[in-house]
Amino acid sequence: MVSWDAYLYICCRRLMEFPIEKRKYGLSQSNLTTDYTGLLPKRVERVVKAENSAALQRIVREANESGQQISVAGLQHSQGGHTYYEDGVVLDMRTFNDVINIDEQAKTIRIEAGATWEDVQEEVLPYGLALKVAQSQSIFTIGGSLSVNAHGRDIRFGPMAGTVKELTLLTPTGEIKTVTRDNSASWMKYVLGGYGLFGVILDATLELTENDVYTIHTEELKTEDYESYFSNLLDNENTVMHYARVSVAPSSFLDEMYVIDYAETGNQDNETPLKGEQGVRLSKFALDIGRTGGILEDLFWETQKRYINSIDGNSITRNNAMRSESTFMEFTKPGKVEVLQEFFVPLNSYEEYIGDLKQLLPRDDKDDDFKIHNITLRYAAEDLTQV
Repeated sequence: MVSWDAYLYICCRRLMEFPIEKRKYGLSQSNLTTDYTGLLPKRVERVVKAENSAALQRIVREANESGQQISVAGLQHSQGGHTYYEDGVVLDMRTFNDVINIDEQAKTIRIEAGATWEDVQEEVLPYGLALKVAQSQSIFTIGGSLSVNAHGRDIRFGPMAGTVKELTLLTPTGEIKTVTRDNSASWMKYVLGGYGLFGVILDATLELTENDVYTIHTEELKTEDYESYFSNLLDNENTVMHYARVSVAPSSFLDEMYVIDYAETGNQDNETPLKGEQGVRLSKFALDIGRTGGILEDLFWETQKRYINSIDGNSITRNNAMRSESTFMEFTKPGKVEVLQEFFVPLNSYEEYIGDLKQLLPRDDKDDDFKIHNITLRYAAEDLTQV
């Protein structure tokens, strides 16, 4: 058995030799494009950088006349190949990223769809404001996240659709519409979570909230205890954010887990800066060791638990709780690919679901081509407003 101290020594010795690589994907000059998985490459006719709404409107109308397909792309972290069509036109929205207006009193921001959530955070921080709902990382574009109706760690506000007051939409026929929640045509119901099939989101007006300060609570659990733990947590209105991770290490496979909760302190903050990426080299090295499986995955799980225990009782702002590190997760091994799969499981079926997984998945996948490397739990409240 490799000890924790030996593992740490190996990590530190090799740390400075370890390269930080970026996955190569997306829109290229050769017009051969993929999304974040690197799978399903297609040759597109052209990629158009979004400049203004009139230019986008013209492209959509021309495509209607010629019968050409159009797709919409932001950061391209979606993994279904739907940000591009073979021989189609790709609208690269990343240059369509201006902040149009911040209303401090109404706690709203109107921002173009190619901007990222990090852009929003940088703009609203001086006002003591924060996002109501965001994914764990802030690198994604506004339009991309709204198009999948993403959810995050907040357990009180639900998915992103509930935070959108108004959209400016370029429809499939080339019209530009202002869409609100009360719109009789129900455009918003289809566009949010519509994966770009119902039009191009040009800009969005989003509801904000205070940049509250939270106390972090962490705890180790047995998976069989999670249902009751989380049910009690939902009844505790003082806890506003939550996520959990389940062990996929051989020695504790689907038996152990840890939870991270964020509890109100009653304080707000408009001075603490937004945190940047920290410990990328060490985190990536440890993660890649864990990816090999077997005893090294056991060590990686122990590393995670030590770190999570170390942050118990710390304070963090809402904005910083919504911008976790992402660079260390890059996976660049030739011939291999990592994909994210989401499964929606009713809370009262969680224990049964874990039991079924134990029967389906191997406890140690060290020698398998198909590996399960991480299981993260987040809560998605029922949303009856979307299709």
